[in-house]
Amino acid sequence: MPRRNLLSSAAVVVAAAVAVAPGTAAAGRDAKPKRFHCTIEAIAQGVPNPSGIHLGFTGCPKPFGKGLHFNAYTVTSKPSPGVPGAVSGTFKNYYNRGTTRGTFAMTIVASSQANLTYSGTVTYTGGTAAFRRVKGGGTIQCTTTDGGTHKSCTVNSTLTGV
Repeated sequence: MPRRNLLSSAAVVVAAAVAVAPGTAAAGRDAKPKRFHCTIEAIAQGVPNPSGIHLGFTGCPKPFGKGLHFNAYTVTSKPSPGVPGAVSGTFKNYYNRGTTRGTFAMTIVASSQANLTYSGTVTYTGGTAAFRRVKGGGTIQCTTTDGGTHKSCTVNSTLTGV
């Protein structure tokens, strides 16, 4: 093949690849919702009054895996036995392949001063690197037996962009 035709063929292949890239099969797979069941073990840092932060660990199925969890929260109403409270905030999860971020809002129910359960919603608003297109949401359930210092949580989400 003459050199000019070879260069023209190469240019067509490159142009076709660039033109197809936004609508590739991979982008189509990213748009398909996938369900995830993740866990979080978090510890409150400092004395919340009424705001604070949690640091901990998260575990999810692939492609996320194990990672670090951070959230900043504000208790908008404190619970007491028989009277629910409320908490909301933002979170960020750090994994080897990127991060996810979003918001949460939960109702707090106290069976005693030490035993609390939290239930609510979580919304994923994006991320970085491999998870930059993550969007979606789901439910979050947490428990504590020490007044909120240590929390064990389960997050069930339906996400796209993964």
